[in-house]
Amino acid sequence: MKKRSLFAMRVCCAVMSLSLILSGCVQTDEPSSLPESVSSLEAESGFGGDPVSGPQGESAPQAQEPSALEAVDLFEGEFSFKKPKRPIPSAPNILFLGNSYTFANDLPAMFEALSWSGGFRADVYELTDGSYRLEYFADPEDELGAKVYEGLTQYDWDYVILQEQSRVPTIEAETMMYPAARTLDALIQNADGQTVFLMTWAYRDGDDLTGYGIRKKTTREEMQAELFMAYDTIARELDALLSPAGAAFIRFAKEHPEVELWDPEDGMHPTAAGSYLAACTLYATLYNESPVGLEYTAELEPETAQALQRCAADLVLGETEEEQAETDSSDGLAA
Repeated sequence: MKKRSLFAMRVCCAVMSLSLILSGCVQTDEPSSLPESVSSLEAESGFGGDPVSGPQGESAPQAQEPSALEAVDLFEGEFSFKKPKRPIPSAPNILFLGNSYTFANDLPAMFEALSWSGGFRADVYELTDGSYRLEYFADPEDELGAKVYEGLTQYDWDYVILQEQSRVPTIEAETMMYPAARTLDALIQNADGQTVFLMTWAYRDGDDLTGYGIRKKTTREEMQAELFMAYDTIARELDALLSPAGAAFIRFAKEHPEVELWDPEDGMHPTAAGSYLAACTLYATLYNESPVGLEYTAELEPETAQALQRCAADLVLGETEEEQAETDSSDGLAA
């Protein structure tokens, strides 16, 4: 059911995506220092993640020391997220653009199965590569960027989901993330689609860039607060949808520390539970419906899956467990 590639390139892209996943399963060590001629924002270890390099001769960015952030309040508060356009399509065409945070555990296929479980006959495609940034997808001279331009100029989409590289929003949002997001959003609008930003999650143990010559060290909550602000800023500017998967990670980890959301080896990529939580937040964001009670659980324990569903519903829709129980008793659960 799942499509890994687009149009005339379906077969070759499927082979490429599979080879990336297989070749990236061996974790690589991050370099302890960066060459002076390369600006590296991340060595995204595991799942095909490679150091993110800038042009030759570019010096490493000197990020400012982070100010104290009220991160705990940020993730315990209530939020009002933009709702999707109505009518919500019952059989939407959806394209994912991202990197290993998206193709780990096959998030697109997981989201498609969740959609079908809720009665939405989603047709899901993806273009992904390890450590890819939005600026690559926005570049028609890039290999995948050229395919993005073909897909967005020749086909119509209901939703296009944009996932930025995991560190870029915390360091170079203004110069690297936002210009690319604006370019892609214009293409998506011309394709009659809605832009959806998938907010990524902070690293399990926070981030430390001092080894890269960058004076910056943050806790998990501080890094997530920076991610939240970066994604929220560009989503509001473009009047786009925002799926707060990263904020959901922080909330769920606090309430259910016994469930591992981060890969235990690299502390960056999601476990199956983490990807399922991201899929649930996308479900609530795109369809404006609660995922609570959906039968598809990605082979997780039913209790765990239900807790992940409730976390997503509470954060995106503002639906408490008591309100959901009232809805369940009056309307019944989706099958």
